[in-house]
Amino acid sequence: MLTNLFASSPNSAPQRAAHRPAVGVFARMAVVVALFGGLLSAHAQAPATPVQIQENAPDRHVVVKGDTLWGISGKFLKQPWRWPEVWRMNKEQIKNPHLIYPGQVVVLDRNAAGGPRLMIDPNGAGPRDTVRLSPTIRSEAREAQAIPTIRPEDIEPFLSRNIVIGAEAFESNPQIVRAVGEHVAFSTNDVFYSVGLKPEMGKVFNVYRKGRELKDPSIPPRPWYLFRHNEPDPQIIGYEAAYLGDARLLTAGEVAKLEVVSVRQEILVGDYLIPASETDVVRYVPRAPEANIDAVVMTLPSGVSEASKTNVVTLNRGKKHGVEVGHVLAAYKPKEVFANPRYKESPLNLIPGWPKQPNAEPVTLAVPEERIGLVFVYRVFDNISYGMVMNTGQESVRAGYSLRNP
Repeated sequence: MLTNLFASSPNSAPQRAAHRPAVGVFARMAVVVALFGGLLSAHAQAPATPVQIQENAPDRHVVVKGDTLWGISGKFLKQPWRWPEVWRMNKEQIKNPHLIYPGQVVVLDRNAAGGPRLMIDPNGAGPRDTVRLSPTIRSEAREAQAIPTIRPEDIEPFLSRNIVIGAEAFESNPQIVRAVGEHVAFSTNDVFYSVGLKPEMGKVFNVYRKGRELKDPSIPPRPWYLFRHNEPDPQIIGYEAAYLGDARLLTAGEVAKLEVVSVRQEILVGDYLIPASETDVVRYVPRAPEANIDAVVMTLPSGVSEASKTNVVTLNRGKKHGVEVGHVLAAYKPKEVFANPRYKESPLNLIPGWPKQPNAEPVTLAVPEERIGLVFVYRVFDNISYGMVMNTGQESVRAGYSLRNP
């Protein structure tokens, strides 16, 4: 069939001429589509507004020990999350950023093509004291000396001792099932048995107790007639968890034997074991999410009613919703409606049958939704994320506040 088609293709001049217009039309259409597609692509990638430089931004900054990437960003930019734009980072560089070390010099080029640009001065170096070195072994790797994105000491308690744990974390984690001896509560050096341990989990564990359920307010509750006790509630995406202490593995097996290493609160049968992990130093690049994120602050640090700068909050969005470590979200105080103190009901409106009299003042007034701060996401689970409040104005962040793209 294909052979016949090619064999019968027009060869005469009139036939070729008859086909030329169609080819020209398609070619022109292809060019238009390509140009239009390029414009759309350029528009999608272009930032909504130009990068804003701080009025008192320095031309250069010598990196010193104790600096953070967020802090340096704030020295130069009014919007620290736009660091990748002024650093000219692509997606791969955002995931694997070049580390910045004390002694290096960050330079601001205000007149660079494409807008302001930040870079490391290859010839620059900060002031250094002369230090005499004797032969020795370096005990600290160079990468460990690089500056973090935010201060590790601010988030360390929440990295290794989570106050909120995703629902999925409890489903497959080991659980204490029996004491060795007559113990009811375990203290340091006490021994207990646990089930569910796997070799890949390691030998050191944090002990937690499952606490209050955390329900995602964006998920509608199930009607009572659809509730099943043997089915998980879709609203529950995590649990508040109390850190109780640490334990180490003594003997592996289907029923494993462990010893309590340290205790913060009493440990009981039924408590959970979660593999301990080293505290990660956060060096991720602060940036705005590519997709639209619509999250809600679920919980605040224990014992507080509002979160100020460097306080940790939990979000009802995680990996499944496109949230990534390094994302920066804006916190919004919700709209507030209150009674208008100037409103006065006309006495004539109290007379039955009398025509309703209009009032000069409305019954209620409303304070519109207001952006009050920024939250930096530093740890992400499937449905829950941890964020640190980075910038706030006169008001702090509260539970129930919205978090969206900055």
